[in-house]
Amino acid sequence: MRILVEITHPAHIHFFRNAIAIWRKNGHEVAITARDKDIVIELLKLYKIEYTVLSGVGKGKFSLPLELVKRDCKLWQFCRKFKPDILTAISGVFAAHVGFLLRKPVVVWDDTEHQKFSHMLTYPFVSQVQSPDCYLKNLGSKQIRYAGCHELAYLHPNRFTPDKNVLKNLGIDADQRYCLVRFVSWQAHHDVGQHGVAENSKIQFINEISKYAKIYITSEAALPQELEQYRLRIPVHLIHHLMALASLCVTEGATMASESALLAVPAIYINTLTAGTIQEFTRYGLMEHITDTRRALERAVELLKKPESRQTALKKFLQDKIDVTQYVVETIEKYDTKNK
Repeated sequence: MRILVEITHPAHIHFFRNAIAIWRKNGHEVAITARDKDIVIELLKLYKIEYTVLSGVGKGKFSLPLELVKRDCKLWQFCRKFKPDILTAISGVFAAHVGFLLRKPVVVWDDTEHQKFSHMLTYPFVSQVQSPDCYLKNLGSKQIRYAGCHELAYLHPNRFTPDKNVLKNLGIDADQRYCLVRFVSWQAHHDVGQHGVAENSKIQFINEISKYAKIYITSEAALPQELEQYRLRIPVHLIHHLMALASLCVTEGATMASESALLAVPAIYINTLTAGTIQEFTRYGLMEHITDTRRALERAVELLKKPESRQTALKKFLQDKIDVTQYVVETIEKYDTKNK
């Protein structure tokens, strides 16, 4: 079977990379089409995944609609040569359009309820919308719910084991108490009107936490000069080893909050946006969703002063969920009519 995988965001690489390896091992031909956004290309190279770039992030208010047309055309041309039997992607706007025109099945994976515009452009053209069982919206007959979340595709115990030696080789003391902090750029269309850590409080926020733990910051946006000393500088594909051994994760990004939760690291998610996955992790006691900067800081200090184990809560979560990579593999392989 010939499988086309669309990669338009760094998180999509983590979600699909194990499945890609299994599909190829099972004898399928897999092509990856990429969007040059953030660290997408860097990650693909680090994981040694072959890819074809079809578009990149533009500038200006008309850049997205222009890219939509351009990428649809380029993906159409690519698929005319590759001749996929099935297309799959997270969100999947471009794959949906091209798959529909080619009369090929399209399976998209979605865990982000608030991407309404993207959904309008995608769902009418796909075969299936696969979503976590905690997804807050009913999408109709095309929706299939599974017991898991995107991050379980690469952080399930079957897929990932933290390694202290990775940090040792990076010159990081894994036995030292440290806190991972994530700031987002607030440039996405769904970020309009939302907020995380108050901008004028970032320096005070970090300075207070630094009294109790070493700080490592990852940030999409420019940092105040005073905070540059804390910026994390390691190969991006190794961050989950650092995350797994942290004492605390404080993040404006939902993905990193979910990843920390799956690694039993106390996670504070500071963002006015919510999602079914955020509410699910909160329900299991694996994450705390706090929108007030002062309260988030107070809670961060509390957790650093008096650590709380998340292992029991994680064990319960994993008992209730599945190995998502295996599910992804089997879901796509069900469309393999040649071997039936």
